[in-house]
Amino acid sequence: MKRNYIGLSDSFRDSAICIVNADGEVVFAEAAERWLQDKRAYGAVPEPFMRMQELIEQYCDPGAELVVASSWSDAAATVLHQEQLRLRLIATKPDPHDSEDDELAQSLLAGAVFAVDAQLATLGQRGLGSGLAISRLGGHIGRKVTRRAYEHHLVHAATACYTSPFEEGVCAILDDLGEGRSAACYTYRNGELQEIAPKYAPVAGLARLYEMVCQLCDFDPMAGEAWKVMGLAPYGRPNDRLLQLLRSVIRVDQLQIDFSPSSSALRILKEAARDAAAGDGGMANIARAGQTVFVDVLMEFLNRLHALTGSDHLIYGGECALNSSANGRILERTPFKALHVFSAPADDGNAIGAALLAFRSDHPGHRFKAKFRTPYLGSRLSPVTLRNVLESSRLPGMRRCSDAPAEAARLLAQGKIIGWLQGAAEIGPRALGNRSILADSRHPDVKDTINAGVKFREGFRPFAPAILHEFGPDYFENYQLSPYMERTLQFRRSVRDKVPGVVHVDGTGRLQSVTSNVNPQLHRLISQFHHLTGIPLVLNTSFNVMGKPIAHSVEDALAVFYTSGLDALFMDDVLIEKSID
Repeated sequence: MKRNYIGLSDSFRDSAICIVNADGEVVFAEAAERWLQDKRAYGAVPEPFMRMQELIEQYCDPGAELVVASSWSDAAATVLHQEQLRLRLIATKPDPHDSEDDELAQSLLAGAVFAVDAQLATLGQRGLGSGLAISRLGGHIGRKVTRRAYEHHLVHAATACYTSPFEEGVCAILDDLGEGRSAACYTYRNGELQEIAPKYAPVAGLARLYEMVCQLCDFDPMAGEAWKVMGLAPYGRPNDRLLQLLRSVIRVDQLQIDFSPSSSALRILKEAARDAAAGDGGMANIARAGQTVFVDVLMEFLNRLHALTGSDHLIYGGECALNSSANGRILERTPFKALHVFSAPADDGNAIGAALLAFRSDHPGHRFKAKFRTPYLGSRLSPVTLRNVLESSRLPGMRRCSDAPAEAARLLAQGKIIGWLQGAAEIGPRALGNRSILADSRHPDVKDTINAGVKFREGFRPFAPAILHEFGPDYFENYQLSPYMERTLQFRRSVRDKVPGVVHVDGTGRLQSVTSNVNPQLHRLISQFHHLTGIPLVLNTSFNVMGKPIAHSVEDALAVFYTSGLDALFMDDVLIEKSID
């Protein structure tokens, strides 16, 4: 009897689902926020009943048994309950050296309590929602369903390692909330994951530090705004006092990172941040200091990991691996010679890791091939809906397009800003050319135009260059293949004036390396654009507006198009252009 494997990222945010076929191949993976159109999908189970029925019919083998794998172990509730008690004890027993409440300390504590409480509630949903849809559906359609559960950081490691192009390596997982810890390290060889035993396991680490910096910048970490710090940081000025204070509240001890500041230390830190924000550069000064400390601590940790293992290959996952600015420095500041960060290193990607762990449990000798793994694993636009829009909507400027890449390149060369939706959606938070907004980066004002009139977000937010891989060394210093837009590199000074729309204020760009074998449509579009303009890259950003997930359906795409400053929209082979009048 064949078995298919359904992985569930059943975290309280960034829930997701993955389907692996009987041969161990990922055939579908998608975050719940996409089809719910609810940013980060707080409190949502990964698989509502009716949608799950559609996905099983579409992606699972007829009659196959279903193995449902969770990204939190059966022991997680007990571990998190202990952490809940610890946090509540801290809340009732403030720092004895502190005579008054500290707003920052209480805010950090409240955030940690919320995260633990929310995950405990989510684990409680296992009997009420998460996984239940599949179990009941299995009985309804005559399929046997079994359930498995895996430790959270092991699942992160499985996602990272089983998607890597390496036969062997060392894996670092740096996360926010896990099962009683925030970091874990593994060796990876011959398909086996072996944990490197820690001396102890701090529950708050590098991600919690970054969340604190986010709050000091008046951003909301619960709304997913921590990564705004990364974009704001290059606008700041150095502040040695703030830098030293931030570094004093976090330490690296062997293969662990411990963030455990006292209330009094946090009060001093908050005062220093307020002083820094009052100077030239404002909040950007705080962001710069926070990003600097994040990078320094990460590099100290990774250098220790390399010294212990000696591996040349670093496989990196967890929420902290979304910090592309730091990722771009890893090969420069550590002895590692190669780096892999998958397109979905945070909890949404854990649906993949859970499903692959379950598959390998049944096939212990199986070794996932060391090769590039496509991120294009999500839903496609409905051809029925596209046909209905063409035949019944009477929208002006709409037509079938026989050569979408060539037509898109022509419009981009004319200075048009386009929506580009093609094929299967990407897994992960970044658009990689299938759910993208594209523009011509030669225009210095294009960044402000898109931020203000298309994305409706802060002016300091940068945009990514999607560049033909063969031209990467011509445009970037110490060029590294970056297929998932996972690292930020320095532009060569000689080309910065050619593409000012994608050069950040510090001369960097979070690039996507585009190859013809991975994304032939995008590669052909950029090649056509290069032929017209002499520039082998285009500006790429996600097809959404601030506060909303990347568009999922034809209806979502039309809503973004007609409520923003986009000039044209490509949905597979359907093109809509707005009239100039």
